[in-house]
Amino acid sequence: MLSLRTELIKIKYSFTIWLVILGAAFIPAFFLLHHLYDWKEYLPKAGENPWNEYFRKGFNGVQFTFLPLLLVLLSALLLNIEHQSNTWKHTFVLPISKAKIYWSKYLLLIGLVILFYGLLLVFFFSGGLLLSLWKSNFNFLNYPPSYFYNSVSSGVGAYVFRSFISSLGIIAIHFWLSFRLKNMFINIGIGLAGVVIAISMYIGHWASMVIFPYSFPVLMCNYTPEAYHFLSDFQINSLICFVVISIFSYLDFTKRFNG
Repeated sequence: MLSLRTELIKIKYSFTIWLVILGAAFIPAFFLLHHLYDWKEYLPKAGENPWNEYFRKGFNGVQFTFLPLLLVLLSALLLNIEHQSNTWKHTFVLPISKAKIYWSKYLLLIGLVILFYGLLLVFFFSGGLLLSLWKSNFNFLNYPPSYFYNSVSSGVGAYVFRSFISSLGIIAIHFWLSFRLKNMFINIGIGLAGVVIAISMYIGHWASMVIFPYSFPVLMCNYTPEAYHFLSDFQINSLICFVVISIFSYLDFTKRFNG
């Protein structure tokens, strides 16, 4: 798609790509350093697959506040390119429909989030392998990672898929805000307030978190799947939030938004 390639060119030399790379590297690097410092505390028990606990603790660090804030910042930065250079009106006079402009930007944002998850896995895997090369007692080289849920494993592949689903609500909200709010810092401020509220709900209003989009990633901390459901309630709510808000933001962008 030509419009999508155009969007990729726009962000080629922006901080957006670096935010994805550095964001994906931050928690795995911090986690690796913590393992190096307190390595005795992290040695697995005999016969235990070390990847399961390694990914559980690592992704807890990603999900609690880091991921929601990164999604907010990534959304704000992506569309701020148009606001900063005052090119919306120029974009709309090009022989490209508003629908194509909307979806190319939206797909680019979702693609960047998927890239973030892919890099996150690469950095976590690399950290585990480096630890085993440093001290073989970590046993990462002796066990394969578990990719899907079973009776003894959290399954990193299935977990990442559900984590991505839980992030869709925030993506939809802040993609809409990002083209409606010229001031990027107001957008980020709204996201920060949402994350703070989610954290306060985690402490004292757990039951309400399943309906608050900013808390959906937080609910992935220590997540275990429901035995008879493919997705949990908050993940379904995230999908509903994503679809409903995407419809309204699409209509707003194509019918009312003029830059």
